[in-house]
Amino acid sequence: MSVDKVEKRNAQVKLVFGEVNEPSFNLDRVVEELGLELHAFATSAGVLVMKTLMKAEEEYLAGKRQSHDTEVNRWGRQAGAVMLGGQKVRIERTRLRKRSGGEVTLGSYERFRSNDARAQAVYERLISGISCRDYEHTVEAVAEGYGVSKSVVNREMITATAKDLSALCERDLSALDIWVLMIDGIRVGKSLLVVALGVDFTGKKHILGFREGSTENARVCLDLLHDLRRRKLDTSHPMLAVIDGSPSLRSAVDEFFGTEVEVQRCQQHKADNVKSYLPKEYQSEYDRKMRAAWAMTDYDQARKALRGVVRDLERVNTQAAASLEEGFEETLTLHRLGIPPVLRKSFQTTNLIESSFSYVRRVLRNVKRWQTNSTQAQRWIAAAARQLQKRFRRVTGCKSMSVLRSALETEALKKGGARQVSAA
Repeated sequence: MSVDKVEKRNAQVKLVFGEVNEPSFNLDRVVEELGLELHAFATSAGVLVMKTLMKAEEEYLAGKRQSHDTEVNRWGRQAGAVMLGGQKVRIERTRLRKRSGGEVTLGSYERFRSNDARAQAVYERLISGISCRDYEHTVEAVAEGYGVSKSVVNREMITATAKDLSALCERDLSALDIWVLMIDGIRVGKSLLVVALGVDFTGKKHILGFREGSTENARVCLDLLHDLRRRKLDTSHPMLAVIDGSPSLRSAVDEFFGTEVEVQRCQQHKADNVKSYLPKEYQSEYDRKMRAAWAMTDYDQARKALRGVVRDLERVNTQAAASLEEGFEETLTLHRLGIPPVLRKSFQTTNLIESSFSYVRRVLRNVKRWQTNSTQAQRWIAAAARQLQKRFRRVTGCKSMSVLRSALETEALKKGGARQVSAA
């Protein structure tokens, strides 16, 4: 290093630290006065600060170089490592020994090399979308960074995500007051995971659990619903189930809830299904007509307008008309229940769970290789879900959840009365 560079560096150090002339070396005081958070050193400037503090302690214990009036001598240099921003950083330290024999440890070095937060730091970086394979190239740019190999990251990720899996899938659900249930599947590697998302009375969203299967079949969906009940989810009151129209999901919901459920068919999925039968030149026109009918507030008017769309479609494509006819009433469930438009917007499609899946996919896309016959997919889904839960906001129109609850309870009473009349 040139003389000019040395003088420039020394001037910078003195500007930050001043001269170390205190009768004792108090690391805690230095750190407190500087306002430094040791775990936040994430740039090479952090390395400079660490080296400077270690140098100051070294001079306090062993004096200036060439001095021979201290009880501690320098004993060469040795490669070491400190923790910086959640990763190991290579650093060279001076070894010290007493004249009477015995190693003298630098307190600053021992503090900087503390490994307490390392696993959590690695975990949080990976969950933020960093690939295990690319970790060394995506951690913050510290030239001396080392020791974050793929094998180390993978071992720590398995431990961390296994805890997430247990916390997500085995937690007690008895404290949740869920009134809306959304169920949908997401493809992970070669597996398909059926996920349940609930909305409580306050409008807050909760990822309740999931089940793995090869397809989105009724057996997997039923197993998921029974698992939610096993974990004490309250299913004694009527609920609104929002689904994409899958026959297996519909079958599972009917078998599990019986008549104690109102099913809202996703309008977006229905519109896409109808348009798939139409020539391209007709798609935008009929998409606009369907959405105009669903946007109406009054149930009778919306039903009449949508029935008109069915009649028009019969002249263009009978299969498209049959697609809209199938599940026709279930696309208008929220209209029939008299749900205010501001809340209806949140539950007329499965967008709530689909947007959650988009975040999950952003996390999972960094996995380069999916293992077969393992819990890898479940662990990653659990880890992503746990992070996603922290990002959730209340649904639009959450102040009208009491209207939804009253409507569901009223419909349940009507069905109960109808069953009694039928039995008589």
